[in-house]
Amino acid sequence: MIEIKAARWEDCGQVAALIEQLEEMPIDKARFEAVYRANLSNPQIDYQTAWINGVLAGFLSVHIQNLLHHTSAIAEIEELVVDVRYRGQGVGKCLFDQAKKIAAQAGCPQLECACNQRRTASHEFYKQQGMACRHYKFTLPLK
Repeated sequence: MIEIKAARWEDCGQVAALIEQLEEMPIDKARFEAVYRANLSNPQIDYQTAWINGVLAGFLSVHIQNLLHHTSAIAEIEELVVDVRYRGQGVGKCLFDQAKKIAAQAGCPQLECACNQRRTASHEFYKQQGMACRHYKFTLPLK
């Protein structure tokens, strides 16, 4: 059974490991901890965890912000990652459904997600959840 819970500070190390899976590279743990701690207390950011038999199987981050071009609050999935050992078992769908609930409870008319072009399996997952690719996201590294 998959259990969805609000993330806690105590989950930080395990969540960092999942983010490293998502990014496919090591992250700066001290910087991660600082951002994680700050975001846990930010009312516009909702962190959720998925557990299977007491093991962290997935993580979800939803950011809600008021956008002028929408003239309303919009929810965006910033991170949704499932541990490689638990993929294909419904964890991602449970986390996605949680993101929809968070967005609906906040009165958001839309749920968005930006996804790296190289994550083609994730693109298919989001399409299966009913999302459509209608935007481009441009980036410019500044370092």
